[in-house]
Amino acid sequence: MRLDVGRRPGPTLVAFLLHGEANTRYLRHRKGKISAIPMIARESPASPRSLRVAFVGAGKMARQHLQALRYVAVPHRVLSVYDSSVRAARELAALAGAVAYPSLTALLGDAEPDVVHVCTSAGMHFEAAHQALQAQAHVYVEKPFVDTQDEADVLLRLAAGRNRLVCAGHQLLWDRAFRQWSARAAELAPMRLVDSHFTFNPSRLRLDRAGPTALAEQLLDILPHPLYTLVAALERFGGPDPVVTSLMASPTEVAASLGAGKVTGRLFVSLRARPIASTLTASGDGGSVTADFVRSIAFGAGNPGTTSIEKIFNPALEGWQLQSRAAVSLFRRLLAREGYPGLAEILGAFYQAVASGGVSPLPPEHLRSVTALHEEIGEAVRRATRSAKPARTALPPAAPVAVVTGARGYLGKEIARYLVRRGFRVRGVGRVADVDDPNVHEWVTADLGETLPAHGLVDAAVVIHAAAETAGGYEAHQRNSIDATRNVLRAMSAAHVRRLVYVSSLAVLRPPRTPWERLNERTPLARSPRKLGPYIWGKCTAEQLVTADAARLGIVPRIIRPAALIDLDHPDLPGRMGRRLFGRWHLGHGRPGLPMAICDVSVAGAVIAWCAECFEDAPPVLNLVDGTRATRRDLLRAFRQRGWPGRVVWVPISLLAALLSAARAVLALARGQWPTRLAAWDILRPRRYDDAVASRVLALSMRDERTHSWKAEAAGIPSGRGELDG
Repeated sequence: MRLDVGRRPGPTLVAFLLHGEANTRYLRHRKGKISAIPMIARESPASPRSLRVAFVGAGKMARQHLQALRYVAVPHRVLSVYDSSVRAARELAALAGAVAYPSLTALLGDAEPDVVHVCTSAGMHFEAAHQALQAQAHVYVEKPFVDTQDEADVLLRLAAGRNRLVCAGHQLLWDRAFRQWSARAAELAPMRLVDSHFTFNPSRLRLDRAGPTALAEQLLDILPHPLYTLVAALERFGGPDPVVTSLMASPTEVAASLGAGKVTGRLFVSLRARPIASTLTASGDGGSVTADFVRSIAFGAGNPGTTSIEKIFNPALEGWQLQSRAAVSLFRRLLAREGYPGLAEILGAFYQAVASGGVSPLPPEHLRSVTALHEEIGEAVRRATRSAKPARTALPPAAPVAVVTGARGYLGKEIARYLVRRGFRVRGVGRVADVDDPNVHEWVTADLGETLPAHGLVDAAVVIHAAAETAGGYEAHQRNSIDATRNVLRAMSAAHVRRLVYVSSLAVLRPPRTPWERLNERTPLARSPRKLGPYIWGKCTAEQLVTADAARLGIVPRIIRPAALIDLDHPDLPGRMGRRLFGRWHLGHGRPGLPMAICDVSVAGAVIAWCAECFEDAPPVLNLVDGTRATRRDLLRAFRQRGWPGRVVWVPISLLAALLSAARAVLALARGQWPTRLAAWDILRPRRYDDAVASRVLALSMRDERTHSWKAEAAGIPSGRGELDG
C-alpha cells in the first residue's frame, strides 16, 4: 500500500502527516499551569463508553505509555496489567489504578480489554499480540513490531479476520519534526534521495568492554526508529515495498541502500560514530530538508541552491533555523516534560481509530515492509556477530566457584577477569547474560530487585556482590541497590554460602568536618544520605543492610569501597571531578590542587579478586584508594600521558553547588513541584583519605597478582589490562 499524498484525509499515517498540524490543539490546563500538550482531533463523536485498556509488560516503556495516555483525548481506562515480574506488574498497576494479573490468559479472560499495549521485551511481542487479537482486543505493539515477516503476516491476517486494529511503536512518524519535514519535503519533489542517519551512545553499555552479542542486541534494538522513518519516506515519495540493494553490517554498524521506484534511500546506524544524531534528510529537485529527531525540529533552505545568493545565504538561513528552532523545542520539552516525542500523538490517533471504527494509523503494508527489512538486516548483523565471538577461557571442572552479581558491568567484567586468573570458575548473575564474556563460564539470569534463586549459588565458595543501580531516582535505587542486596543475603543464607565480598562506594562516608580531616575505615557512614542524592542513599542503605543482617544470617562480609573508578586506556573525568562541556573543553570542580580519590578499574578488579581468594587475610572494611595520584592535577597528568586532549575550565565548588541548587529549584517550580533538598556542597566538596590500609592491601594483591600472572600466561589465560600491564 503506497503512502500517497492524494489520499482522502483520515486517521491514517499520511492524512495525519498532511493535516495533523491543523488538527492539533496545544493549550490545556494541568495542575494549575498551561503547557504545550498535543491533542489529537476527533473526526467522529466520542465512544459511548471508555475504552478498556490493558498492559502486557510493565517496564520502562510501559510507564512511558502510561504517562502519554494522560494526554490522549479519547475516553479510556487502564484496568489491567500483566508482567512476568509480579513486582513490576503490581508497581505499574498501582500507578495506573489497575489490577495486576498473574497471567496473560487470566487478564484477557477476566478484564476483556478493548486495547492491549504489548510492552514486553523485543522477541516476545508476537505471542502476547497473538493472544490479545484472539481475545478480540485491538493491539498496540512496541518496536520492533515482531521478529519476522511470517509473524507479521499471521498477526495482520488475524487482525483483519476479526476486524481488529494493529499499530506499532513508530512514534517518530508523529513527532513534530517529521510532520514538518513531510510537508516541506513534498514541496521539493520529485525526490531523488532520502538519508536516514542514526548514531547512538548506549547509556548502560561500555563499547570498549562489551562483547559482540551485547553490541548487536543494542544495535538491533535501536534499528527500527531510523528504519521505519526511512521506509515511510520511501513509500511516500518512491513506491511500496522498498528493497535492499546493498548492505554492510557489523555488531556496531549498519550501512544499507534501499530502492523504491526512482528514489534511493540510504540507512546508516552506528553505536560508535559521533556526534549523537537522529536525522532524516530528503534531497529533491527543489532542494533538501532535514528532520532532526534529537531536537524535534525540521530545517532546510528549501531552494535549489544554484544561484550565487542562495549559495551565500543558505548556510546562514539554515544556521538560524537550527538555533532558533532548537531553543524553542528545548523550552517546550522542559515545560511539557515530554518523554518520547510523538508517543502521545500516535496513541491518540490509534485510540481515535478504535473508538470511531476507523483504520489503523499505520497501514498493514507499512508494518510488513518494515518487519521484512528489519529481519533481513538483523540476520546480516547476527552473521557478523557470530564470526566475532571470542574463545572462552578454559578451567578445570574442580575449580572453586565465585558468583559475581553485576558481572556484565564496568567493574564486574574486571572482577571476573582477575578471578579467572586466580583459578576461579565464574558464575555471573544478571538480568541478561553476556554470552561473549570469555571469563564468565555460566550465567544465572535473575532480576535481583525481585529475587535471586538459591540454586544460583549452589557450590559457590564466595559471592562478590557488585550489582547496583547507577542512574535513576530513589525508587530505582531502592529496587536495584537496596532490595537487590537484601535478596542476595537471603539467597546466600538459603544456599549456606558464608563468604560475601560486598562492593560499596567511598561516597557513603560522612562528609569531612574540616578541610584537613582524613577519612578512614573507621569513619561512620553519612547520617542523612538521602540529602546526598539517590546513588549515595542507595549505596549507604545497602551497606547498612549488609552490616546489620550478615551476622544474623551466618554470613561473613568483606566490604570494599572503591574510589571513583577510571580507565587510563579510555580517559574520562570522574563525575566528582568534572564533566565534558563541548569538544575538548571540560568543566572542572574546584582547582587542580584539590585532592581527588580515584582507583583504576583494573586495580579494583584485581584487589576484589584477591579479597575473594585470600578472604581470611582481607580487612573487614577497605577504602580502596590509589594514593599514587592524590590530586586532580595528578590525574590529569596521567590522562595526558595516555593521549587525552582535554582542556579543563575550573570553577569554584561553592559556586557550582549554588548554581546546581538554583537550577533544580527553577526546574521544579516550572513543573509545578516543590524543590527537593540536595546537599550539593557536601556531594562535591573534596575529601582526603588515610590510605594506610589500602596501600597494604594493594601491595599484597599486586605481589600476588604477579605470581598468578605467570601461571595464567603459562596456562594460556589472557593477561590483565590497564594499570596492571605496567
